[in-house]
Parts: sequence; structure tokens; C-alpha cells
Amino acid sequence: MKRSPELVPLSREHHEALVLARRACEPQRAGPEPAALREHVLQRWAEQFEPHFAVEEQVLLPALAAAGAEAAAATAWRQHRGLHALIALVRAGDLSALPRWGAAMREHVQFEERELFPLAQRELDLAPLTAGLSRPD
Repeated sequence: MKRSPELVPLSREHHEALVLARRACEPQRAGPEPAALREHVLQRWAEQFEPHFAVEEQVLLPALAAAGAEAAAATAWRQHRGLHALIALVRAGDLSALPRWGAAMREHVQFEERELFPLAQRELDLAPLTAGLSRPD
């Protein structure tokens, strides 16, 4: 299914999330300094993924739940909470949490791209949500 224009910016960010998740899952391939990878992940989290999650949680997930897709919205919220918990471990210095964060992020992006976004495109009129789904760069 072709991605709705309203969801394209979020899908682009998903691609960036997958690239970073892969690096986090394979820290030995990311370079010799795990602390540098940690800092990069934390920076991207603060600058991109926290705002991305906020858009989904404030606009898309409530709209899906209101349209009767409570289970899908609940899955996304649960995954968001899990990713927040893992990033808290990374922030606290637990480098062993990086691969777990990467795997969880990959799973989350795949869920949204394969299930949640197609569901949103089928069940929602996304045009009225456009302003809420976009965020300033």
C-alpha cells in the first residue's frame, strides 16, 4: 500500500530509526567506542524520536483508538513505553541495553509500517490530522 502523504514524514523518520537500530544491535560494527554510539543514540532520541513519539501519541493513536482500533493503538503505546524504559537504561550508562533498544526499535518500526500505518490509512480520514502529524524541523 502506498503511504499516505500525511504519514510520509513519520515513515521517513522510521527509516532513520531503523538505520540507528541496526547500529545499536551491532555495536561492534558501529565503531570502537560504545560510549560514542550511546551518545549518538541519546542525541537522536532527544532530537527526533521523542518528538516523533509525541506526535503519534497526541494525534495518531488517539484517533485510531476513537475509530475502534484500540488494540493497535495500545500495542504502539506499550512499545513506546518499552522504548522509553530501555533508553532510560542507556541514559543511566547501561551499554548492554543498546542492542535491546535497537531490537525493540526495529520491532516497533516494523509494526507501525506494516500494521499501524496501513490501518490508519484504511480507517481514518488523515487530512484533518495533517497539522498535528507534522512537526517543525
